[in-house]
Amino acid sequence: MGRKRSSSSSTSTVSGGKGESLVWSEAMDTILINAFVHQQDIGNRVNGTFTTRAYENIVNELKVAFPDKPVDKAKVMNRMKYIKKGFGSCYDLFRNLSGFSWSPVTNMWSADDPGVWDKLIESHPEAANWMNKPIMHYRSLEKLYGQDRANGENAETPSEIRQRLAQQSNDTEGEGIAAIDRMVAHNEATLEDLNNENTGSPDGNKRHKFTREEVQAEIMKGIQGVAEAIVRSTEVLVNAQNSQTEQLVKAQSSHTEQLVKAQTSKLSMPAAEIWTRVVELDLDPSKRKLAYSFLVRNPDMLEA
Repeated sequence: MGRKRSSSSSTSTVSGGKGESLVWSEAMDTILINAFVHQQDIGNRVNGTFTTRAYENIVNELKVAFPDKPVDKAKVMNRMKYIKKGFGSCYDLFRNLSGFSWSPVTNMWSADDPGVWDKLIESHPEAANWMNKPIMHYRSLEKLYGQDRANGENAETPSEIRQRLAQQSNDTEGEGIAAIDRMVAHNEATLEDLNNENTGSPDGNKRHKFTREEVQAEIMKGIQGVAEAIVRSTEVLVNAQNSQTEQLVKAQSSHTEQLVKAQTSKLSMPAAEIWTRVVELDLDPSKRKLAYSFLVRNPDMLEA
């Protein structure tokens, strides 16, 4: 039997951070999330972590839009932590499910067949909340947090490994890959449980059973990919720093050379001749260098 859907408010009043409390509105959430997406797009997110500059830019953007609000980095981080938590529970529930769609107009999940809701709620009672509860900016949050993977072309998450192994084993029972991924995510089954199934495929061929060693090897491959990506990022950073240091040294050397040339060009006679004259003055040897420096700085005295 289908369930009746009712409207609900999506206004948020969560506050966080130190000092004066902050009430977040939908308008503030919109600018906040869009600012995070923009910082990610321009490269201010490294290995899944937003940089200090990213947070500075986000805080400044909010302060410009809402000058009367006590926005700071701590409040921004707490708010996004709260938003991410709500998105995560929703994303884990609906990803890879057929029959459901999220509407950018209503900001809610819907299904053409009410019976689909009944089946989902029967297995996951918490899904009933999302029949009447909107989730704002779902696509933007999906862009920020939906891809649970590290930077690196060969890196795979445990979820992706499970899906690939399930495809290779020609799983045709239940909801296939979606069912396996959802069961593992909600602790309803483990990789060992899935590998211990000996049911054959419809054509009579037995599915390949992946051993613990094979699964561990796949996971280690993913970890190795992440490590290699971190090494590549570190090398790029070190090379950039070395290049900047080399440019600075060259600039300082060039500046010093220009100063020497400028000082020498003011002299009315060669430096060697100036030193000869200093020696001829029969000064105390310890004072010759001082006299030489004085004459170089005051070339007009050479004409005296």
